Amino acid sequence: MKINKIYTVNFRNYDKCNLDFSSMVNVFYGQNAQGKTNILEAIFYSAFGFSHRTFEENELIKIGCKEMGVGVEYESFSSSHAVKIKKYLQQEKQKKEIILDGEKIRPKEQYGKLNAVMFSPEDLQLVKGEPALRRRFFDMQIAQADKVYYDLLIKYNRILQQRNKLLKDLRERGRESSEQLKVWDKEFVRLAAAVVRKRIVSLNKLKKITAEIYSSLTENKEKMEIKYGIKANNGEILYLEDEEKNWEDFYRHCLKERESVDILRGSTGVGPHRDDLSLLLNGVSLRSFGSQGQQRSGALALKLSQLEYVRRETGEFPILLLDDVMSELDIKRRTQLLSFIDGKVQTFITVNDRELIPKFENCRYFEIIEGKIKEV
Repeated sequence: MKINKIYTVNFRNYDKCNLDFSSMVNVFYGQNAQGKTNILEAIFYSAFGFSHRTFEENELIKIGCKEMGVGVEYESFSSSHAVKIKKYLQQEKQKKEIILDGEKIRPKEQYGKLNAVMFSPEDLQLVKGEPALRRRFFDMQIAQADKVYYDLLIKYNRILQQRNKLLKDLRERGRESSEQLKVWDKEFVRLAAAVVRKRIVSLNKLKKITAEIYSSLTENKEKMEIKYGIKANNGEILYLEDEEKNWEDFYRHCLKERESVDILRGSTGVGPHRDDLSLLLNGVSLRSFGSQGQQRSGALALKLSQLEYVRRETGEFPILLLDDVMSELDIKRRTQLLSFIDGKVQTFITVNDRELIPKFENCRYFEIIEGKIKEV
């Protein structure tokens, strides 16, 4: 997968931006707050329909403006495509429009068309950060290669919100249970089982890739392993990785057993939204016992595994976005990362110091000063 052109109008600090790309590695450098990350954000937004930096999409519109647009022209192994996203005012309300190859599409139809992987300093927290970070990483990886999973995830999150709302209502009314809760539970069980089943199938692929990559990063001196952890009713973490397990029965039993607790708390305490990836180094917790260097190697291995996973599932590498991550990695890990992508993955990199990026054969440098971009 390769991006040929990016253009924006009234996006962040850019009035207009129009860039053509022929190189596999494109480096944007300059001081802080000049607009480097905004270029990567425009690509990410074009790929997924949301920002990696904010939940408030109106923040993407340039200050003083009422509308904005971004677009990317790209090619996959099969054909060329163009995606455009516009936000504009209509009858005093913000509207959003997504256009793929000249046709309007729904947000869920956008996912998986332009595949991209973002690696930022926040991702170095994948190992020692909260479970939500690892779930998001894992979900985005699977969804890019599996449209069915993305649809399942949307439906599951919708049912989860509705069930939680009903639990709060039951708590406030002082009722122990209701027939309506059973209706939501039935759908929750079906969707939770489907999500976990997909995750486990994907994990069995991911952990092999990650083990290979981490081993190569450490010259076969250390072994990294990933397990899927399910939080049980008693707080215990269960490592159940059986693709054939009857997950419907599992969740049906869990919900029935903890129904009164869920009502008391007003939230659903079991399900895919509570699960986690457990990362082990030589058999022990990387999060608890790994050094900072080992944890960063683990995060790097996960991100490189994400690239390789998408390639194996779709037949081509996604676009790689490296947002100010080079300054956070020592020279050894920078070299390992750049060696992996060299000549294989189209990459967009932001750095303060261009000297952090060695000169590639197929590389272009862009200096950004106050939203003005100049190739050097």
